[in-house]
Parts: sequence; structure tokens; C-alpha cells
Amino acid sequence: MRRVTTAPHKLRPWLPALLLIALALPPRVAGLADFLTHDEAYHWIERVERFSAALADGRWADTVQTGHPGVTTMWLGALGLALERWLVTIGSIAPPATLAHLAWLRLPHALLEALLVGGFFLLLRRLIAPSAALLATTLVALAPYLVAHARLLHLDALLTSFVMLSLLALLCAVRPGVDPSAPVLRRSWLLAAGVLGGLALLTKGPALILVAFVPPLLLALSSGAVVPRLRAAAGAGLLWGVAALATVLLLWPALWVAPGVALGVYVGEIVANGGRPNGDGQFFMGRADRDPGALFYVVSALWRSTPAMLVGLLLAPLALWRARGHERRVLLVLVAFVAWWTLVMTLGPKKFDRYALPTWPALCVLAGAGLAAIVRRASSPPSPVGGGGERSASVAIVLRRAFLALLIAADVFVLWRVHPYALSYYNPLLGGGRAAQEIFLIGWGEGLDQAGAWLSAQPDIANGPVLAPIGPALQPFVPVTVRGLDDYGVVATNYAVVYRETLQRGAFAAQLAAIRQTVPLHTVVINEIEYAWIYQIARPFSVPVDALFDERMRLAGVTSELRAGQLTITPAWDVRATGDADYTLFVHVLDARGTRVAQIDVAPGGELPTSRWRAGQQLAVPLPIVLPADLAPGEYRIVAGLYDARGGRLSPAGGTDADPALAGADALLLDTIVVR
Repeated sequence: MRRVTTAPHKLRPWLPALLLIALALPPRVAGLADFLTHDEAYHWIERVERFSAALADGRWADTVQTGHPGVTTMWLGALGLALERWLVTIGSIAPPATLAHLAWLRLPHALLEALLVGGFFLLLRRLIAPSAALLATTLVALAPYLVAHARLLHLDALLTSFVMLSLLALLCAVRPGVDPSAPVLRRSWLLAAGVLGGLALLTKGPALILVAFVPPLLLALSSGAVVPRLRAAAGAGLLWGVAALATVLLLWPALWVAPGVALGVYVGEIVANGGRPNGDGQFFMGRADRDPGALFYVVSALWRSTPAMLVGLLLAPLALWRARGHERRVLLVLVAFVAWWTLVMTLGPKKFDRYALPTWPALCVLAGAGLAAIVRRASSPPSPVGGGGERSASVAIVLRRAFLALLIAADVFVLWRVHPYALSYYNPLLGGGRAAQEIFLIGWGEGLDQAGAWLSAQPDIANGPVLAPIGPALQPFVPVTVRGLDDYGVVATNYAVVYRETLQRGAFAAQLAAIRQTVPLHTVVINEIEYAWIYQIARPFSVPVDALFDERMRLAGVTSELRAGQLTITPAWDVRATGDADYTLFVHVLDARGTRVAQIDVAPGGELPTSRWRAGQQLAVPLPIVLPADLAPGEYRIVAGLYDARGGRLSPAGGTDADPALAGADALLLDTIVVR
């Protein structure tokens, strides 16, 4: 019987690949019903639904939903939508609300991203040392920045995966054969690279940066005289391009029936959207700026890196110096790719840190190679003396495995701390989120879920709508209507959510200035970043007062209403700070001679004593005062103030003092009424 001895050998690369998939999967798929990004709330949920409906009805032209074009995102979202509907049909789940619905749309994307981590390792280990490939893929699997985007129904994570896998497959296609100086073209790998390139083109227009990188790369990796090199590079590039084009044509049905329209929208998106600064503004290095400038992507890459990745990048020159042959060429190609992509994005006027995400796997490879180089150097066994060589080699292996375990544990801990807000992660070696919030534009919807949960717990949440700059991203988390900030002062509202991103961009300046005249009731803090502030809208009044009691209770104004022998006074209180004292409000109605004709002594907050007032609260409790039935016509003054349990009046700061000869000390003149 023939013994099979090669099977374990052949299966060996698959074991770490499967372990890496298992490592990458949980942070990408756990708790996908968390928050909505702006783009998901405004665009991608509806785009997936319309794309899915167009496929179901055979309306191929309607599969053009955006010029990005986002076709891969919509295919994956449509798969999640189909799974959701099937489970609803068979009764396994109830029709989901917005967040659960989004989670189903996100799920196929997140699963695919985890699987592609294993594919990344299997390709990379063919190109560089297995230890470096393992470390690099571990960084990819656990990088918070990559995990954050892999969880979203969006474009950049897919673009990143397809671009980098295409590049790695291309490098596999031209790796050396028996003669290291003469690369052998492997057409199967070249076709695979083209298919992956086509998927990148179907995802987002910046994949054209990869298309421009492929011809010079093929030329640089060819060997021989100039003309044969040109011919070989052109042939390989043509094969790559044909495979990419066939993939695009196969998976975008709009190209079957309306290619002119689809391509027109594709090009239009690149020119009209990518060719201008962000219309909503940007923020970098502490100031709002339409174009953050040349350092933007370099600085953002440093802050988004993990400590291990940053150390590895600093050690990458050591890896380049020690690498030989094709491995050195691979690392140099990745350096060139990072520089090329960053340069093109820097030259463009529209900048977001996620636009450089496709460089991230390459940076992880360089960092992994740097870490592997220093680990090999530190754990290399000394020259064997006597019989200690095997023992030293075993110790070196143990040290390398211990380093890998330590790296995994550290990165898992980082992800665990920030889950599910991996978008909020910034390198703690550079100041973390506390420093980053003063440098970068912060906020893409994360934190609004916490703001909504806090608002929903308030007993008066039903008293009116909530204002927010990005209503659709907040609406699923609150039980009342969310209106835009431009409705401030137009529609009666109860609370307002101020988002850091809106402040940084300088949007809604007038409305936010008015809302922020008081102090916030609640602040949403994630990873040391203040994401959102919740304010209660100041209560309206007809007569301004602006008097401060006890350095914490500001009487902003008052409204007086005289009807059918009853005077109703509604003070508008703005609580500036908390305190533990309970005060009583007195309101006196005085005639022209100072005679008190009516009065009321009550807690100014109704059933809520002043010791329970919270900083940021806005209170307006109507206070009825019954006037005497025989009250003579004439002019009457309304004076008021606060006193404590011992009867001592508080001295107000500001406001208009009433005549002490008529009203006593420490009383404010609130209003004057005329009884006819």
C-alpha cells in the first residue's frame, strides 16, 4: 500500500490561515447592530434595497445607484437582505427594526472581510518569510482601523481588500522560478489578480490608482532587454486588464443594457465628487480647513496605528536591509505602492483619513517584516558549542511564539476596550483619543447611539422633538422626531444633540452658538473623546431678566399672562450648576404705593426641588396667582426672588432690582401689568 506522506505538509499553511480567520472574525461580526454612520443612514441602506429590487425585477439599468459605483457593497448587502427576508418568511425572526436590519445588510461584508484575512496570509507567505507573513497578517486581523471599516455597510474596507489582494496575486504571478534573475509569468495568478482588480473597480473609483500602478510594476519586474521587457509587461498588463474588465462586465448588470449611462455616472462621480474639497468642510491640526494639506495622510496613519504596528514600521528599514531576492522586491513594491497611493490622494482636494485605507495592509506587511526581523535577531541561537545547538534553536522558537502570543493578546485587549467603537481608536503612544480630538475631524455616527439611549431615559423626552445635525443617524435611538439644527427657533423643541464633527467643521454656527449658551446636560465620551453634548433647549420667555442666584440658578426671563382674574407667571430657569440647597420662590404683585395685593410662595421647579436641579436643565413651571376680585384698575409691578428655609433672601447677580422701599431687599422687578 502506498503511504501518503505529503498531505500534512500541504495542509500546514491552511492551519494558520484558519486560525487567523478565527482571530479576525469575532471583532468584525460581533454586535453589528450598534450605530449608523452618516453614509449608511443617508445612502447605503436605501441603495442596497433599491439594487436588490432592481435585480429581482430584472431592471438591469437601475443597478446604477451611485457613481462610486459600490456594486460589490450592494451585492453583499443584497445577500444579507435576502437572508433576512428568508428568515422572516420562515418565522425564525420578526421583521427587524432599523438597527437589526442594518446588521443583516452588514453581515456578509463582515464575514467576507474575515475570510479575506486568511487569503491575505496564504498569498503573503508565498512572497516573504512565513514568520513575517504571520506577524503581518495578525496585524491586519486585529488593526482597529481595518476592523472598524470591515463592520460597516460601506466601500473602503472592500476596496482595501481587493486592491491589496490583487497586488499580492500580481506579485505571486511574477515571482522567480528556478533562475532567481528571470521571473516566470504565472498566468493563473495573473488572471486572479485581474479578477480582484475588477472587484476593486466595481467597489470604488480610486481603484484606478491601482490600474495606473500595474503597468510600471510589471515593467519593473520584467527581465531582459528593453524591447522584450516592454512586450512582456504589455502582454501581462493586457491579460490583467482583460480579466478585470470581464469581472466588471459580469457583475454590473447596468453595463449589459446601458453602458454609457453607467460609465458616465462612474466618471462623473470621480470628477464632481472626488475632484473638489469636501462640501461640508474638513478639520485638521485644530482648525477647520477645506484642504488639510500634504501632511494629512502621514499624520493620520501614525495616529491610527497600534503601538506594535508603529514599532514595526520603525523597524521596517532593518527588514529591508536584511531581506534578499524577491522578498526585498516585494517589500520595495509595497513601499512604492504606499507612496504612490498616498501621493495621489494627497494631490486630490477631497481628503478623509479612510481614503488612505488601501495602504493599510501594505503598512502592516512592512511592520510585520520589521517585527519579524528584530525577533529573529533577538532570538537567533548562538553558534552551537557541543550539543547545545538544538536546545538554543528550541528556545528561539519558543521566544518567537511567545512574542506572537503577546502581540495577539495586546491587540485583542485594544480591540476589546474600544468595541464596538473601533473608529474611535487612536494610538495611545501619541496621546490617544484625547489628543486626536484636537487634531482630526472626529465622528461618523459613533456615539449617537449612546446619546439616544440617554435621551430615551429622560422622563420628559416626549415633550418635543430633538434637534441634531445628522437626524437619520440618531432617529433609531429616540422615541420622538429628530429635526435638523436649522429648525432651531423655528419649531418648538426639547433637546439638542451637538456633535463634535459639526462643531469642528463650523456648520450651523448661529444655531450652535445659541444652543451652547447654557451648559450640557450630558456628554458622550468614548475612548477619551468627547463625541457629543446634549443640551436642553432654553425655555421661551417674553421679558428678559438674566439674573443669577447662588451662582448656579439663572433666571433667564419670564412670561406674564393675565386672564380672567388670574395672573400666570412662568419663569424660565437655566441651571448652570448643581447644588444641595432647597429654595423657595416668592412672587409679589404690588400696586403703585407698594401695597402687596397678591403673592405666591412655591418651589420654583414645582415638584422638583432646587437641590435636585441638574446643570444644564431648562425649567419653566407656570405659577398661577389669583388676583383679588375687587382689584382696582391700574398698573401693578411683579417682583420676585428666592429665599432659603430660614427666610433669608438670596442676593441676585444681574437683573433689574425692585425698589427696596416697596419690595424689600434682594427682589427683582420682573414685569409690569395693567389691570383694566
